This record gives sequence, structure tokens and C-alpha cells, in this order.
Amino acid sequence: MLSDSHWFVGLLIIFAVIWFMGKAVLDKPQEQEGVRAAEQAPKTLPEQVKEVEKEAKRLQEEVKKVAEEANYSPLKGKLFIAGLARSSVPAQEYVLIQAAHTNTSPVTITGLTIKSGVSLLSQTITKAWPLPYLNATGDGESVALRPGGRAYLISGRSPLGISTGRIPNNASFQLNKCTGFFEQGLDFYPSLPMECPAPISDPLPQPPNALSDACMDYLRGIGGCSLPTAYPQSLSGDGNCQAHVFNKIGYSQCVNLHRNESDFFKDEWRIYFGRDSRLWRDKTETVELIDGNGKPIDSKNL
Repeated sequence: MLSDSHWFVGLLIIFAVIWFMGKAVLDKPQEQEGVRAAEQAPKTLPEQVKEVEKEAKRLQEEVKKVAEEANYSPLKGKLFIAGLARSSVPAQEYVLIQAAHTNTSPVTITGLTIKSGVSLLSQTITKAWPLPYLNATGDGESVALRPGGRAYLISGRSPLGISTGRIPNNASFQLNKCTGFFEQGLDFYPSLPMECPAPISDPLPQPPNALSDACMDYLRGIGGCSLPTAYPQSLSGDGNCQAHVFNKIGYSQCVNLHRNESDFFKDEWRIYFGRDSRLWRDKTETVELIDGNGKPIDSKNL
């Protein structure tokens, strides 16, 4: 019986040693932390107050940031007001908006509103034609700006709408490699880029209908985006040349030849509001871009 009790007491001693060793290991970091805390001088009341004020200010800024983000449109940071052109003529007055280069996908702008924060006048961005044709009918399609793309929001009427008699909104369009042809006989503001391929670079008739040397010289003198206005008398008897000049040079012919090229469409749109009166003030103007839910996207004093 004595040996049994000795065995039991020994077992208790072993467990006690293991427990105390484990506790010492666990308590050591706490003791070290306590030593470090004791080595630091206690902070004065002004220092503590300063820390509390600093933390309160940080929390206040975070709350303000969250509130602002909740009030702004999800499109904030994706679209920007890039400029304002003033003019006494509505057709020469515009706001330029641009999509951020960092965007990862196109941003639809049809349905957004551009507004004066001073006069409170506003216009909603309408649909437009990705590929304009003079005989097109309907309302076009929703406009989406690719990353880095831009749109001129022009107060007045489109020269295309005036020339065809169609309502102005139907004459909003995306620029392409051939739209420079529209500049001939019409007055766009800003001017359309004259980037059409030169007629001499387009496919030419092959034998037996190959063009004569005189006709080739004539084609070399026709610049890109230019319709022939005068046919030389020396070529009056050259039927092949006349057929090519009058049937193969122009906007529609340019589109048919180049529309499938990767660089055909430009990242620029012209949107016309069709106003007969100005939208923007001469001075002290605040331009606001607002989404369909009335939340601000961007605002500029211009």
C-alpha cells in the first residue's frame, strides 16, 4: 500500500513540473512585454489627448470618404470632363469628355447628362451612329467610349443633319478612317481629321482594264478625303479613268474598301444636341457630368 502511495505522489510531482514549465514558457512573452512597458516613460495627459484627437481626425476622414463614395456615381474616375469651348454659335460650342486610359472596358455615355451648375441648363447624351451614312434612318446606337476614347458634346446642329434634312440627333456619329470626306462642302467644328487613304493607294483595275499612265498621274494629285472636282480635258476620252474616278472615290467607296481594317474606327465621337441657343456661359461656368441616377461623375469650373 505504501509503494502505491509513493507512486501516486511521484506522478503528481511529474505533472506539476510539466505544468509549471509550460506556464513559464507562456508567461515569458507577457513578462517581457511588461518589462518593455515598464521601461517606457508614462505619457503625459497632453500627449494622450493629442493621440486621441489624431485618431478621431483619422476616423472622421474615413467616414467622410465613405459618405462621398456613396454619393458619387460608380462611373467616377472612369469618365472626365476634359474641356469646354465657348462660342456665340451653338454649333461651335462644346464640352469634351474622355474615358480614363486605365479603364478595362468601354463605358456607355448614352443616357448621361451634362449640366451647367450655374444656369442649371442641361442636355442628355443621346444615341449616335457608329458607321454614319447619309441615308441612314432611325436613332442609331448607344455610345460607349473605349479606354482613352473621347466625345465632343456639341450644343448645336450637326452639319450632316442639316445637309440631309434629318433630325439633328440622328446625325451624331463616330469618326472613322473615311469621315474626312464629310468636310468637303460641310463645316464641322472642330474640323474632322483628314486621314482617308489616298486614291492612289487603293486597289486599282487590273489588265485588261488597267488605268493609263496619264490617269495614274491624275490620281496621284488627288489627296485623301478629297472628291474630284474637275476632270482634266486631256482625259475626257479615257473611259476607264472616268469610271474609276467617279465610281471608286468617295465616302461610301472608302468605307467598303477599309471598314474591316483594325484601325478603321477612331476613338472619337461627335454628339450633337441640336440646340438653337447656347448651353454654356461666357464666364464662371461649372460643368457637371451626371449619371442616370442623378449622381455626379465629374465636375469642373471652366
